[in-house]
Order: sequence, then C-alpha cells, then structure tokens
Amino acid sequence: MVFGAGVALVAPAWAEDAPVRVVTKTLVASEAQKECLSLNNRQRLHYKFRADGPLSFKVSHQEEKEVVDVKRDGTDSASGSFTPRKSADHCLVWTNTGKHSVTLRYEFQRGSQ
Repeated sequence: MVFGAGVALVAPAWAEDAPVRVVTKTLVASEAQKECLSLNNRQRLHYKFRADGPLSFKVSHQEEKEVVDVKRDGTDSASGSFTPRKSADHCLVWTNTGKHSVTLRYEFQRGSQ
C-alpha cells in the first residue's frame, strides 16, 4: 500500500511533461524551420539540435514586438533549457543563412520545473 501511494504522488509531475518531439529536416538556402508552443512561468523548455552546417537559432515570443530570449548565430549544435518569465507562445526558429542545404536534427520537450 505504501508503494502504491508513492507512485500516485509521482504520477502528476510526469503528467505535466509533454513527450519529446524529434524532427529531422533539410533546410535549403535561406529557409527557416519554426516550432511554437505555449509555455507558462512554471514550465521549462528543453532543447538540443545538431546540423551538418551553420545555422542561426533563436527562441522568441511576441509581446508588442518580437522578444528574443535565446540567440545563437553561425552554430551547428546547441542544447539547453529555457524558463519563461511569463506565459506566452514561444517559438524555436532555425534559419539557414548559407548558400548550401543543411540537414538539421532537433528535439525539444516542454516540462515542469
């Protein structure tokens, strides 16, 4: 009985975590890939990506104008987590600023803090 009660207490925390989303996409020159999701200030966004060429990457949201929360230019990989200050729709955006196609593999997950 005690073991069952312990599992019941842990279950709601896992229920808040979304499944990991994994995507592979080839971006031609000047193409962008965008993934948006709603986050509140009690959630955390975990992300990582790898590409076979340099990309510009950002995490941003809209207020009166675009607010860039995380930005990396000319990188072929990154990972991290982000916690918003307030609830909003946040977007991860990868842009191929080069002249050749780049294959991108990324994953992200919305989870509780």
